[in-house]
Amino acid sequence: MSKNPTNIASNCERTGVALNGEPFERSNLSIDVSAEGSISQRIDFWREVILRLFADVQISAVQKADFFGRVRQRKSDKLRISEIHAAEQAVDRRYRQARSEYEDKYFAVLMLEGSQSVEQDGKIVTLRPGDFAIYDATRPHHLRFAQSWREIVVSVPRSTLNHLVIGMENCTARPMNTSEGVGNVMRTFLKGMLSQISHVSENEMLMLSDTAITLIAMTLGNLQQNDVVQSRLKAMTLMRAKSFVLEHLGDPELNPDKVERAIGVSSRYVNKLFEAEDTSLMRYVWRMRLERCAEELATPQFSFLRVSDVALRWGFNDMSHFSRAFKERFNTSPREWRNRALQKSNP
Repeated sequence: MSKNPTNIASNCERTGVALNGEPFERSNLSIDVSAEGSISQRIDFWREVILRLFADVQISAVQKADFFGRVRQRKSDKLRISEIHAAEQAVDRRYRQARSEYEDKYFAVLMLEGSQSVEQDGKIVTLRPGDFAIYDATRPHHLRFAQSWREIVVSVPRSTLNHLVIGMENCTARPMNTSEGVGNVMRTFLKGMLSQISHVSENEMLMLSDTAITLIAMTLGNLQQNDVVQSRLKAMTLMRAKSFVLEHLGDPELNPDKVERAIGVSSRYVNKLFEAEDTSLMRYVWRMRLERCAEELATPQFSFLRVSDVALRWGFNDMSHFSRAFKERFNTSPREWRNRALQKSNP
């Protein structure tokens, strides 16, 4: 690369980056930003390369003398597969809409060397060699590379994967298993496909693209299937916890430790399950105790019991606490609740 900024612009056109702001349309290209020019010129040129070839992002790179960036890629009408090898940097996208059709993509990333973190929609995943994840190029995302790195990036139209994978929006910035099964097949295939991108015809590239998209979609589908299994397991665990609580509501010493020992799951995990219902284990216990008390206080068959007897039957041993909690829950005192209910049953 020349040290002259004008020559850098010319080199930009030759190597695949259009000066009018549009993506370069050559199907097969290779760009090397490493040999010549000042550090700042190399970093600026690298920003331009990423902008034109991938997405409108901000790049922050450390001003080091050995800064470098290399891209080689092959595209078909169905996807683009790229190998990127570069120095330490951070990549941030803040826009929320695709700038043009070429940017309306999912980026599937297979890490080859080094590591990176991918953050999107409040989720973050760290990728190391062999790891795979996907993110939406059109929406805000943050990438961090702590040292030199190399990866495969497969750019697939969002409409393609949205059509193939139900709940595709939930798959971004999440780790995916490539150690076995279809994930392992996908990883091996993408590496092999990358190694041969200079040696296949356009028709062969189209057929390889179909296979790559199918394998990526199957891997994402397995992630969704695992989500379903995990959701069922969580629901079953929550049901077991609730069943134990309801069977032991009258025990004044019912606490998270007892629930943990009974169902074999940590109380911390149980509380996380209850968070999905905007409550906690003990708040659920108190709510159910109050509801049982309210039911008995409103039932004529239990009218011979004192209010304190009903409270004690359902695990309350502090009457002042019971009265405050009952009034907060039902907006009336236990005695008034009972009197009103009995009056309705005996007009």
